[in-house]
Amino acid sequence: MFRRRERVNLVDTPEMDAFFERLDRLREDQLLAMRAAWHATGRQEHEDAWTAVRAVGARDGLTGEIDRVRNKALAWTTRSSNTIPYLNSVDRAWQERKMEAGEAVVDAALAVALGSRLDAGSRDVLIEPWLRATVAAS
Repeated sequence: MFRRRERVNLVDTPEMDAFFERLDRLREDQLLAMRAAWHATGRQEHEDAWTAVRAVGARDGLTGEIDRVRNKALAWTTRSSNTIPYLNSVDRAWQERKMEAGEAVVDAALAVALGSRLDAGSRDVLIEPWLRATVAAS
């Protein structure tokens, strides 16, 4: 008969916890690098990757979870950090860079959250700005 799908939680996972932990430690230059790499990717590539994300959501019943990941990533771009370098600092430039890198942050969060559910090409488009910023500038 019909099997009930188990609820999948894409937000509250060790991989996502590690991702957001690393986000909290990004420097302003890394956020700028993420934004630049995101803008260097063609519009059609972004649209194709997002089409793949929506297809996975529809196929696997994850549309709501994808929205939760997206919302959490966007929320990160607008809040302060609890990490030591920023705890007692009102670093306006860092906050602005976080917001400017918002699209790249959302894309990377979705690539991490969906993992192997997403085809490799689409995942690469979504994660590339994150990899450039965190690997090259580390």
